[in-house]
Amino acid sequence: MPGVISKSHQMNLRNVAALVFVGWCLIMPPLSRDRQVVEKNAPFSRWDTIGTYDSAAACSHELDKLTAVLAGNINYSVIQRRVLAGKCLAADDPRLHADNFEAY
Repeated sequence: MPGVISKSHQMNLRNVAALVFVGWCLIMPPLSRDRQVVEKNAPFSRWDTIGTYDSAAACSHELDKLTAVLAGNINYSVIQRRVLAGKCLAADDPRLHADNFEAY
């Protein structure tokens, strides 16, 4: 049907629109199904976006604030380990949008 946009195409358009307005993403790795293990080696496309920022510095500052709260702990919970594994990536980094890129 002419003029009808598929649901997947609409999702892609939203993703592209988000990339135009958002420069940096603070992401954290997913947890295993039993929620006991932080999956740091999962592709970035599976990581959760925690926040979006206009600059790398703003993203890094937020990540630093989150990790500073954990400083000094000896035994980290799974959620704390997840925060410590967080990363800042440019919103247009292709690893955020494809499962065939390795997390590193």
